[in-house]
Amino acid sequence: PRARDARPRFARVHGAKMQYGGNQGGGFGQPRQNKRMVMVDARKSYTNSWATDLMGAPCRNPGFCLYAACCNVCVAYSQRKEIMFNDLTNYTCCNGGMCISGRLGEKSCPEFCLCVEAFCCFPSAVATNRFMIQDEMRVENTQCDNFIIGFMLCLNQLACVFRIAAMISGNDEIEQIADILDCMSDLTYCTVCACMQTQQNEQLKMRDPNARPPPPHNPMAPPPQMHMQQMPPQRQPQYVQQAPPQMMQPQYPVQPQYPAQGYPAQGYPAQPQYAQQPGPYSQPNRY
Repeated sequence: PRARDARPRFARVHGAKMQYGGNQGGGFGQPRQNKRMVMVDARKSYTNSWATDLMGAPCRNPGFCLYAACCNVCVAYSQRKEIMFNDLTNYTCCNGGMCISGRLGEKSCPEFCLCVEAFCCFPSAVATNRFMIQDEMRVENTQCDNFIIGFMLCLNQLACVFRIAAMISGNDEIEQIADILDCMSDLTYCTVCACMQTQQNEQLKMRDPNARPPPPHNPMAPPPQMHMQQMPPQRQPQYVQQAPPQMMQPQYPVQPQYPAQGYPAQGYPAQPQYAQQPGPYSQPNRY
């Protein structure tokens, strides 16, 4: 039988979150970071501009804008496939931005999961497509684009607040205001989403269809097999053996030739020989 973990419940839960990443998305054995906040900070450094802004997108391609307004779900689905080069092998729900991303069996049936995402989570699908284009092509929004998108979101939140207030109070006037705000928010949302999808479509036209990004690195995968390329034999340099330099013997001056033993030497006059006088104390020669 499996031994029971004796740690407190809080310690067990914290250990499981650190091991499996909790509910923020990440790899095995590593603590997961808040991916959304990291990407928001990274997008502040983008310097490229969109092919057209939101205000000029309907005039740039009015036919596609009308198609996006009528069939927005189909546009969201087709744009995601185009962004991923029609290869959904690495597809995850909302590109990993949701707490349930990667846990819904996307690997087994990515086409069906993408259809469900575009239909049931349409706002997240449109925003995910936009973020993926921005991250790939380093595109930043203009101040006008941010103002339009922010106004759309604020109007939706205001309509939701008035709808909740009307349900709690039961006041007819608040109910009418909530209905008006709902119509305005829906109209604004459909218009802005169609402009956003048109803007994204024009930006995708500037991308090279053959420039596929490299596959994501999997730290658990084995390294690729390395092929050794046979190099041609290198020619060894030939060295010429030189004879060692001869030592130069020092030249000494010629020594003078001294005469043979004998005195005096030739060329000198003979010395006179003097008779030896006997001294007063010298003894006579008896022999």
